[in-house]
Amino acid sequence: MRRVPYPVAIITATDPHDTPVEKAFRGMTVSSFSTVTLSPEPVISFNVKRPSETLTALQSSGRFLVHLLAPGPATAALARDFSRGNHNLTIVSGESGNYQFLPHAPTPIPEDATTPYTFSPHEPRPLPLLQRKTTTTQTTTQAVDHEVVSEDFPFVFECRLHPQGIEIHDHTIVVGTVVRALSAHLNRPDAKSKATTASDLCLTYANTRFWAMGHEI
Repeated sequence: MRRVPYPVAIITATDPHDTPVEKAFRGMTVSSFSTVTLSPEPVISFNVKRPSETLTALQSSGRFLVHLLAPGPATAALARDFSRGNHNLTIVSGESGNYQFLPHAPTPIPEDATTPYTFSPHEPRPLPLLQRKTTTTQTTTQAVDHEVVSEDFPFVFECRLHPQGIEIHDHTIVVGTVVRALSAHLNRPDAKSKATTASDLCLTYANTRFWAMGHEI
């Protein structure tokens, strides 16, 4: 299985019980991200080894973000950092780094939602959206615009925890419904007409290393 490439994703969530909110942000790297179905609504899944603070946060809050990464040394280093546990995260410790969390306001649940969401009674708290640090005032504002997504994260999905998860041995299969796609790429005028190249494909992981996809066969 080491020879099989997998998509890399960073999952972030907010612990509804921890305060202040900046100290409640959690994150982890997964290499098991996949789509389950697109109809009647888009559903994704990934696997998490227990125990996991990020898993506890997203199960308690019922909300999380999925960041897919562009291939490059900086994003690969970030993914490796998020694979070492929340206590070791550079982004949380305040150490110098290229990235930061921006608070993203969760999308309200519509009254006619088809999925029977059952979340904690806590009010939804901002979700941690990953962004490369900048020198503009944008770094201190709340990320509420779907175009506030950097080139390092071409696709970010806001998800709600689907009630149909499953535990197998020491792993949990997390299932989530995508309620919003945060992607500047999807809103470009040439998004549908632009030909896909290897550089447009997301970061992958195989044989204990991160990879950029090669040429088309």
